[in-house]
Amino acid sequence: MKVLPNQNDKPEIVFLFGAGASYPDGVPLQTQIIPDILHDEDPQLRNSEISKNIEKFLTQNFPHFNQYPSLEEVFGFINFFLLNDISLSTDWSHQKLLQLKLDLTKVIHYIISKKTSKSENFKLFWKEIRDKNKNIGIVTTNYDTLIDEAFDAIYADCLLDYCLDFTNYRYEDGHVLDAFNWWVNPQKPTSFYNDIVPTRIKLIKIHGSLNWKYCDCCSQVTLTPWQHQINLKKDSFQSFLDSERQTSICPFDENKLSSLIQVPTHLKVNHNHIFNKLYDEALYLVRNAKILVFIGYSFPEADVHIRALIRRGFSENGKIIVINKSKASDLKYRYESLAKNVEYHQMTFERFVRSKLLKNILSHSIIKTTQL
Repeated sequence: MKVLPNQNDKPEIVFLFGAGASYPDGVPLQTQIIPDILHDEDPQLRNSEISKNIEKFLTQNFPHFNQYPSLEEVFGFINFFLLNDISLSTDWSHQKLLQLKLDLTKVIHYIISKKTSKSENFKLFWKEIRDKNKNIGIVTTNYDTLIDEAFDAIYADCLLDYCLDFTNYRYEDGHVLDAFNWWVNPQKPTSFYNDIVPTRIKLIKIHGSLNWKYCDCCSQVTLTPWQHQINLKKDSFQSFLDSERQTSICPFDENKLSSLIQVPTHLKVNHNHIFNKLYDEALYLVRNAKILVFIGYSFPEADVHIRALIRRGFSENGKIIVINKSKASDLKYRYESLAKNVEYHQMTFERFVRSKLLKNILSHSIIKTTQL
């Protein structure tokens, strides 16, 4: 067992991914979630008690009339009653609304996970990182595991650092992780393969992840690599890789584990220390970066905390590069309010990872192109 030196702690290039990067691989946008809950013929969405309860709430309180509410609107409405400790009605008491919020989080987890597939785009992205410049950092607002699982393409040249301590990935009693488990925190003792000294790459999933499970009793996080699904009918994370006990029950206090994802709301008040830590880690990356590359990210209104993150940490002399297929003028305004030096490239993520632009960014030779 060896300990990596302190490395790649202040990378000059930081990539920030939004939903547009995962959409080509089947991950739905947030605007698709509510219509899927109401109309998708998937058996679990139609038959589970969790989904039926959510559909009842939406039908009663958000009659769509050809226009669906946003997730921010639905969660904001529920949070109003919860934060003020009041009930909506006889049918929707404070306790029922609290359970409804938990159930809606589970359904979001289910819809995203069932439509998530393997990503050739992220695999190509990681290979470019390995071959051109491994000294980068990544912040993503996406829950899906596309970027995580594609990392397998560059192991063991690189190791993935989520910047979290996982209950089931601790080096205790001589426990050693094998090659299947490259999801290590390389700040701790780790194994080197073929005498290759790996490079640590930080991946900060600032809104949580489908493969993280949280215990609200001991506030610990469990990592379930290669397993991001949830069963709505059984209300379980069980998969073919693990027993239900391993994936759904906390190993410390036997409390039931839950999804660790931060739901979209306009008001971001983090009482969960995990999200506070992730925000602080992202701030540290942004503060030391010279180049921020935003990919498929449109700065939704609910992400005011991301705007605050950039304004607090990013240098006025830094450069922002935007990779987005949109031509929207308000998108340009959002970015130009964050930095003086902003460069736009109207392209999709799948085109970007196959372009010379990515290679030039990684080599610090940024091509000047016509702005949108």
